[in-house]
Formats: sequence, structure tokens, C-alpha cells
Amino acid sequence: MTERGAERKPGGRTAIQVVSCSMLSIGILSCWSVFAGSRSTNPVVFGRYSIPLAAVVFTGAAVMLAVAAAVLAAPWRSLDRIRRVLGGIGGTVAPEFMVFAGLPALALFAWIGPHFTPLASEGRILWGGTAVLVGGAVSMVSACPAGRWALFGKRSFLTIFTLLLVTATLEAGMRIVSPGSVFHASLDLRPHVRVTLESDLPGVMSGGTYSTNRWGMRGEEPPEDWDSWTTIVCVGGSTTQCFELDDSRTWPAQLQRHLREVHPRIWVGNGGLGGHGTRGHLVFMDEVIDAIRPDIALFLVGANEMETYNGMDPGRQAGLGTFQPNLGWWLFCNSRIIQIVYSLKKSLIDEVPVQGTPWAQGYTPVPLEGPEAPTPDDLHELMVDPDYTRNNLRKLIEKAGAMGVTPVFLTQPLAFDDTEYWRGIFGEFLWKIEKPDHVLSAATLWRMLDTINQDVRDVCAEEGVACYDLASAIPHDLVYFYDGGHLNDAGAALVADSVAAFMIREGLVGR
Repeated sequence: MTERGAERKPGGRTAIQVVSCSMLSIGILSCWSVFAGSRSTNPVVFGRYSIPLAAVVFTGAAVMLAVAAAVLAAPWRSLDRIRRVLGGIGGTVAPEFMVFAGLPALALFAWIGPHFTPLASEGRILWGGTAVLVGGAVSMVSACPAGRWALFGKRSFLTIFTLLLVTATLEAGMRIVSPGSVFHASLDLRPHVRVTLESDLPGVMSGGTYSTNRWGMRGEEPPEDWDSWTTIVCVGGSTTQCFELDDSRTWPAQLQRHLREVHPRIWVGNGGLGGHGTRGHLVFMDEVIDAIRPDIALFLVGANEMETYNGMDPGRQAGLGTFQPNLGWWLFCNSRIIQIVYSLKKSLIDEVPVQGTPWAQGYTPVPLEGPEAPTPDDLHELMVDPDYTRNNLRKLIEKAGAMGVTPVFLTQPLAFDDTEYWRGIFGEFLWKIEKPDHVLSAATLWRMLDTINQDVRDVCAEEGVACYDLASAIPHDLVYFYDGGHLNDAGAALVADSVAAFMIREGLVGR
């Protein structure tokens, strides 16, 4: 046989090798095209690429062109050499590593990578990476003797079995050590938590206790003879949860003590969850209120609705996202490991404020430098969806009515006020109005919050639902807050006293 004839000979290539090598090639080209089409923020090469990006683009192009030239010059000989190289690598554990380590690493990159580089959001990177890993692994195994497939299958079985065993053990351990919500996986109502608080905040007692009952709420255990008690569940965000305050000093706990002076068989549960707005309250209604059916659902609404000025769904800040009935959502709801990893991702990578983390650091007013941005007379115009809160409030009222629960609403107080002093203070809180060149004063933040408070007052008036204007009852004074909006011990005591007086006056309890 001549050398020319040898080059025409396929050299034992199989259909599976052709397909897998094609996947590998397409995957590499797909990933390279993303890098080649990118533009660096500080370009130094051709006015487009940074030095590291240029190195990736041009090195990749050079390697691909060299391989293509070699294959075109001597196709069968070049392909046979490639096959031998792949076979040599395939004789190691590289194929198994690519499948069982590479694919999970790629999935993790797709999940958290967008926080570090926009390239992680590119579909061509993800699909191309998958093609490289799968195509590469199959190409390597296919280039080896036939017995390599049996070894690959054996190793795969042992790896999968070990992973399942370890996962099941960890899952069981996590359910014992850190049980999840008894209601819904997205609601961080973990039962029987007990934490000693080491707060160093203005007006807050240090060394207090944060604890939860069997339902994951702060407060006493729910009464066994539930129907013979007047039961109230407080629904809200961190200003209801009062994480930094001792159990006995939260406003729901003090509200219970005040109400028991007129009606001893009253139970008040604190269902506040940090970061929750009306989006989260709707989930809370469906998953908690509907399950336990208290007499009254007491809503403190407003602070987390401020995210509507950013165009953000307030529920997303709390990690609620958009529920989808798919496999991923089912796994999240049923796996404590996934829930814990997700919570860590939200707090460490997304930097979502989580109760008990160092974001609770008090507040020092900072003078506003220069003029603030102009705002319209109707601050609804700054919202992406001006009807967001109003629509959610109507849904909450409708759900409560269908469940036979009496809804009561409170407006949100704030330390800031629309005064000359606060007009000269930079407006910043846990939420920031993230618009270019849109510097606002603390007074404007209060007006924005009071716009939401007015929505609460208006909807309650239209629907004939009890609403207490708590925002008007609590002075705009840092004496009552440890930061711009979270109550300290004195503030919580004043809220409890004011709300109790309102509920007694309106005949909501003690009938």
C-alpha cells in the first residue's frame, strides 16, 4: 500500500468518534467566538482587547488554524495522530474528571459567574463548555481499546453511587442540625432557633436572645387549643422581625402583652422575614396564613417596597425569585442542602442583607454634597410599575377574605422627615436608589416611602380594611431607631403601645 493510499485510509475511525470530535471542535469554536466578540472595559490591543483577553483570542486562533492546516495537508495522518493523543489522555482518569468534575464546575460557573464576569451569562460559553467536556470525554474513551468503555462505566457507577450516598447522608444530617421551614422552602421560618445577640447598636440592649417556636416564628409556642384563642400573626420584613432586639422587646411581643391586659387569651406570632415586601407577603399568605388561619393578619408594609423605585421586585431581594414548577424548583423545595447553599450564595455573593450579619451597624447622618437630583411632584413617576404595591395590597386583602382572616395594615415609620435638616442629609439606607446621577436627600427618601404609605392608606380606604397610620404616630427621631428605619428598644415599645391602643379602640380584639 502506498503512502498516498495510507493517508486515505480512515485508520479505524468510527461514527461515535466523528460525532464526539465534532462536538469538541464546535464547543471550542463556540467558546472562542465569545472571547473574540467581547470588548474589554480598558482595551489596549486594537482598541478592543485587554492583554489577557488578547492572549486568549490570538492564542486560540493560532492553535485552531495550526490544527486546521495540518488536517488539510494530511487529513488521515493528522486525524490518526489526534486519535492517538486522545487515546493517551483517555487512558488516565481525565474522561471521568471532565464529566464528574468539569460539568458540575461549569454549572457552578453559570450560577455564580455572572457576579464576576458578564461572559458567564453567554449561552455560547455554557453550551460550548458542555460540548467540550462531553465531546472531549467521549473522544478520549473512544480512542482507547474497547475495554476502556467498560472501565468508564464501572468508574461512573461507583462515582454516582458514592455521590448519592454522601449527598443522602449530608441531607439527613442537615435536616437534623438545621431543619428548614415547616411551611415553604422559600420562607426562612426555621423552628427552634436560639441565638444570643451581641448587638452594639444605639438604643438596643446587648446580650439579648433571638429564638423561634415550632413554626419558625418569634414568640410563644402556638396554643394547642388554637380555636379558643384570639390569634394574630404579624407579617412584614425586618422592621417586623426586629432581629437585633431581644425576644421580649420586639414590638409584636410587647403588643401581645398590651393586648392581654384586656383579653388574656391572645397570642401574637412574629412572622416578619428580612427583605420581604408585598411579594413575599403574598407567598406568606398562601403558605402560612392559609395553613394556620389566625383571626388577624397584621401587615407592616412599606420599607421593602422602596425597591420598586429601582424596578426590582422586592421579593427577589429576599431570594423569592419567580416560582417555576420545574425540576430545579422541586429540588430546592425538597433539599435542605440546596436551600443552605442558595442562602449562602444570596448573602456572600449577591450581598443580599441577611439578618444577623454586620449590615446592622447603626446610622450616622452624612451631609449631602451639592444639590440633589430633581424629582417629579408625583413620585410614582419614579417607579417602573406605579401600581405594583397597590395591586399586591388588593391581592393580600382578597386572599385574607377568602381565608376568613381579618387583614389589618400599618404604614411604615422612618427616622427621616421632610424638613430642612433632612434635606441636607444624604439619603441612604439598606436600599439605594440606583439611578445614574440621581443623588437624593434623606427627606426625599421619606417622601418616596410616604408615597407608598399613602398607597396603603388609599387601598385600605377603598377596600374598607382597617389601617393604622403608624408612620404618623412615631416621631421622626433617631431616639426610636438604631438606623434610618429599624426600631430600637424604645421605638419598638412605642409601636407596640400605639398599635395596641388602635386595635382596642377599633374593637379588633377584646370583643
